Amino acid sequence: MKKTLSITLLGALPLMAFAAGDVADETPPLADTGSAHYTFERLNVDSPDGQIHYRLDIAIPKKQAPAAGYPVMYLLDGNNVMAELREDWLGQLNEGSPPLLVMIGYDIDGTYDMQQRTRDYTGATSAAFLQLIQSKIKPEVQTRYAIDQSRQMLWGHSFGGLFVLYALLEKPEAFQTWFAASASLWFQPMTFDNGMALQRFTGNQPRTVRIMRGEREGKPPVAQFDNGSPERRKAMAAVPNDSNRLLAEHLATLPNTDATYEQPNGRNHGQMFSTALYPALRMAAGLPEKP
Repeated sequence: MKKTLSITLLGALPLMAFAAGDVADETPPLADTGSAHYTFERLNVDSPDGQIHYRLDIAIPKKQAPAAGYPVMYLLDGNNVMAELREDWLGQLNEGSPPLLVMIGYDIDGTYDMQQRTRDYTGATSAAFLQLIQSKIKPEVQTRYAIDQSRQMLWGHSFGGLFVLYALLEKPEAFQTWFAASASLWFQPMTFDNGMALQRFTGNQPRTVRIMRGEREGKPPVAQFDNGSPERRKAMAAVPNDSNRLLAEHLATLPNTDATYEQPNGRNHGQMFSTALYPALRMAAGLPEKP
């Protein structure tokens, strides 16, 4: 019998603060203070219709690139990633092969564009954002920097983690490593069917999937979604609290897929942004996720 993990599909819902990480402190970002290990550049990319303005903060290792090029790590919510990066983390990456960091954010003063990240990371419009990454952002990076296209990672937290999992199932060959932190499966759950996924997970390309969720995470009260239909509220309430773990177990059954789940003790949703960022950086450098 075909094995199915089914979590009812929902449409887009109003954005809640729950879906974002904690607001960053006022410490100046490394791009302003400088780093002994990385240099920083900025590229601007527009959506095909010219209405959405993206900011790519690029962190380039000062360590010489390997013959095959740098590993590359694409990070969603790039404005906040830039605010969360730490110099000691970047220094550790020199123990391995430090990755080129491509922080995909928005051309704004703050860390989050709540409306736009919802549009890009969730619902039917996320297909256009995935296409933008594949057809515009990646080519911009590949023409400017020496990168190893066999070592590409996509990282995201919350709605970004949800997008990572969506992109994995839609285009599993786009990256070799997928890191989803605190994916908001309660917001836009999906149905993951082995029959459907097996058709896409073909070929011999191995892939690594890491899913993390904090021990203290939960779902927002369904009552907060008073403008949702009763069907939506019922479907949201039905999403199991351990859906991230269940999904990791399901992905591990798919061909050429190393999928694991981790639940850091004592961490809530917002705290998981930096909690998941650190091991993902080490992983991208080819280092053990925990030193």
